[in-house]
Amino acid sequence: MPCSVRSTSASTVRHRPNFSSCRPRRVAAILDLEQPGERQAHELVHRFSTGRWPLWRVLGMHRDGPVLYCAVEWLRSGKGAYPERYALAEVALDHVGVRWHYHASAAAVQAALRAKTDTSSSA
Repeated sequence: MPCSVRSTSASTVRHRPNFSSCRPRRVAAILDLEQPGERQAHELVHRFSTGRWPLWRVLGMHRDGPVLYCAVEWLRSGKGAYPERYALAEVALDHVGVRWHYHASAAAVQAALRAKTDTSSSA
């Protein structure tokens, strides 16, 4: 039997983004997944930036030799010793290793990534 009582909250309709109208993104970095170090770096960035509770939102990426630079926003940062949300992560491609440098804003971390891009292209 149907219920005649109206809902107290409005129903929510979720719309999926239309990716067919989006321009394809530029390739940020090319990795050789046959190389163990590059495969591990790919898996690490993928694991940190996807899934139910990702750690990072990748804002930009650039490869310079054996280092993959990732401008990231920390999504699960605590309010402890490092309250900064943005960092330039350096992921090693020849061994297992990640280090990062914190920045105050998304614009600052993207500027740092552009600086790395400019210095590697001029060298």
